[in-house]
Amino acid sequence: HDAFDQMQHSINDYITELRTTTASNMRFESELHIAKRIQHHMVPTDFPERDDVGLYALLQPAKEVGGDLYDFVIRGNELYFTIGDVSGKGVPAAMFMSITRSASRFISGLDMKLDEVMENINNTIVDGNDSGMFVTLFMGCLNLQTGHLKFCNGGHNPIVVVPADGGDPYFLKQKSNIAVGVFPDFKYEMQEMDLGKGSRLLLYTDGVTEAERSDKSQYGEDRLVGWAKSSHGIESEEGVCKMLYADVKKFVAGNEQNDDITIMSIKLK
Repeated sequence: HDAFDQMQHSINDYITELRTTTASNMRFESELHIAKRIQHHMVPTDFPERDDVGLYALLQPAKEVGGDLYDFVIRGNELYFTIGDVSGKGVPAAMFMSITRSASRFISGLDMKLDEVMENINNTIVDGNDSGMFVTLFMGCLNLQTGHLKFCNGGHNPIVVVPADGGDPYFLKQKSNIAVGVFPDFKYEMQEMDLGKGSRLLLYTDGVTEAERSDKSQYGEDRLVGWAKSSHGIESEEGVCKMLYADVKKFVAGNEQNDDITIMSIKLK
């Protein structure tokens, strides 16, 4: 528990520091630039080049910055990955996002099951959360040798599984755990499944499915699965992310992006 206390302190120090920096910077820069900078530096952009897995992610902030996040780390044969979406916009969301990422990066490095990791992240965030903000969070751990996937979803959009054999993509059935940061001591449920070689996981935030045309019609889940079916021929995960983003942009037909869009694609080779 010493490590936890230490982390709580460092996170609190970090928030204080951020607040001070933000306050002084406000005189020189718009809220947007500060939030964008915080956000930009919090997500990894060095993607693995390996024989056993392909991975790529993109985060495209809306004009008004929100708090999308993604993260990944490979430890031994296991790929840990996370995607999340903080409620709200602007500097508060970007700060909340950075705290969430710090907590998840630290806690997932401890020797715990994913549901315990989620519970600890939740308690860490609830503890100092008097702003009523929350974050939807999906965490997964994929064994790159066996294809065994453990995952835990805290109120996030269902991820898409694209089978290796050209079969129909489908939404991963997930327990409806609540978003992180709402209730202390919530018991999250972990689930497990096996993925075949060549399977692809498509993760996204609701900036994709809720992208709107000027007539308020949304991109939606059906269109996403339809697009995923046509993605079988795309070789690289970078291609998947960029082409899906392009499809969303094409759909909204010039209508302004009103939410952050994050897309992550993982392929077991």
